[in-house]
Amino acid sequence: MGHKNVCFDCRKSQNLGSDFDNIRESKCPECGVKMKLMPHRFRPPKKQDERKWNVVKYLVSEGFEYQHIYDDEIINTYVPYPETMKCSLA
Repeated sequence: MGHKNVCFDCRKSQNLGSDFDNIRESKCPECGVKMKLMPHRFRPPKKQDERKWNVVKYLVSEGFEYQHIYDDEIINTYVPYPETMKCSLA
């Protein structure tokens, strides 16, 4: 567990551990593209799940940080991260 570098092109992630002094972005070992540094709460989808990877890529491009999101109606309850592009207003 720990921070991760993620390549959205190859749909790969690398665990960086919890040594906060050595956490930095790096290049993907497979394609050479600069990987995105993600917080420890991020759980990458399976490599084959292209639909979920597209959701993650979109959320990150729009500034979503993968930090805790609280439900205002239920005290100390986290809202699950979106897994689809479907809007649920229920």
